[in-house]
This record gives sequence, C-alpha cells and structure tokens, in this order.
Amino acid sequence: MFLYKIKWFIYLLCFYTIGYSGKDLSEEHWIAADDLHTITINMTAENIKNTLGEPLFIESSFDVDDGVVTTKYYYNFRTKEYDRESLEAGRSNFSDLPNTWGRSTNIQFVFNDDRLVLWEEDKLTLMMAKDLPKEGSSLSTFNFFLNIIVITLNAAVLMSL
Repeated sequence: MFLYKIKWFIYLLCFYTIGYSGKDLSEEHWIAADDLHTITINMTAENIKNTLGEPLFIESSFDVDDGVVTTKYYYNFRTKEYDRESLEAGRSNFSDLPNTWGRSTNIQFVFNDDRLVLWEEDKLTLMMAKDLPKEGSSLSTFNFFLNIIVITLNAAVLMSL
C-alpha cells in the first residue's frame, strides 16, 4: 500500500511540474497598449467587445435623476518594457523587439447609454499595481517550491481519506 501511495505521489508531482511548467498560462485575456489605438469616444459597447474581447467584469448602474444607464467594462491591462539598447537602435517596428511584461492593472471603459464616454486605468488597482517579479528571483523560486509542498500535502490528505 505504501508503494502504491508513492507511485501516485510521483505521478502527481510529474503532472504538476511538467503539466504547468510553461510561462504565462493564464486563462485571463490581457489587452496591451497597442489594442487601445483603435478605441475612440462614442463607440458602442458591442464595438468595444468586438475589438478587445469579453471584459473581465461588467458593472452597470441607473441614475434615476438623469435617466442615464452607466456601464463600466473592466479589462486586464499590462505594459511592455523594452531593452534600452534595442530602442536606441531606431527600429520602427516594435513587435519583433525583445520585451518583458511591465506594470499590470485594470482599465475601465465607461459607457453612458451604450456610448463610450471615457476610459482610464482603474485608480484603486493602479495604486496597488506593482512590477511583476523578474525571472530567477529567489522569492518566485521559494513560491514555486511552497506550492509543490502544499499540493503534495493536499494530495496526501485526499489519498488518506
């Protein structure tokens, strides 16, 4: 019975380390600054959805005094950081330059009666936004091993039931 548990432990460990070993496997949709160039004031909510995809969150309210329906679409947003030497080389096409992900936050699009009136970074999320950890940091490595331990302990508890 003990060897059976060790065998399953090894299978789960391989599954979690190999199965989820890729970078940026997030299911969430992110928009980049390049996606915002096609957005203009007075676009409809449907046009925004067609351009940027489904929003992360939708919030609507009705103002009784004005009779205006205000809807906010929230999207995940992150910036790109480019190497200084690559930028100084004077290339005009940035899509093939090596980059890393910079600050991540939310962008909210505000509609009055289904017409876009403004968009801005969500102020609360912007205040809490921080840089993503750089590759190879000791904190991310510690976090990875801590996750493996927690997952292993959960699997061991479930197998003992």
